[in-house]
Amino acid sequence: MSQSVSPRGSLRYRLQPWPVALLTLVWVLLWGSYSLVSVVGGLLLAVAVMITYPLPPLQLGLRIRPWPFVVLVSRFAFDLVTASFHVAYQAVAPWVRPRGHLLTIDLRTDDDLFGMITAEMTALVPGTVVVDLEPGERRLILHVFDEAEENLPMVADRVRAQEARVLRALARDADRILGETS
Repeated sequence: MSQSVSPRGSLRYRLQPWPVALLTLVWVLLWGSYSLVSVVGGLLLAVAVMITYPLPPLQLGLRIRPWPFVVLVSRFAFDLVTASFHVAYQAVAPWVRPRGHLLTIDLRTDDDLFGMITAEMTALVPGTVVVDLEPGERRLILHVFDEAEENLPMVADRVRAQEARVLRALARDADRILGETS
């Protein structure tokens, strides 16, 4: 009669290469020494930690596509610079009386990771603050700085376009989520 070994108890489950490598790197950086002794010591300590306290395997569902990633980063940088000048001008112009608005945007994905990346990239652009992110409900609530009521749909479209760029650059099944055909 053969015994089945549970996957949680197996050595392969406990020793995952990326966490071991990262723990070793942290150990070497903490010691500030790149000697063979610190690397081997960090590796042994990482293996001991991973055997003693196993982590569940992390399935991110990421697939980095180089060109869409370049588009994502470059468009984010462009938005960051232009919004910075816009908000700076409004902050120092004495005749501008800024008004804020709350805006609820329906997202396409309910994945926590992609919702969080979209929310963070939106919040980092001056003029918007993320009030709430509800991935299960596919909803992002923003506070928008000094936009006219008639421009709020354009702000929502910009956030949805940012989400689409995030999905095209990082999601495994971006075409399915975005409803595009290849």
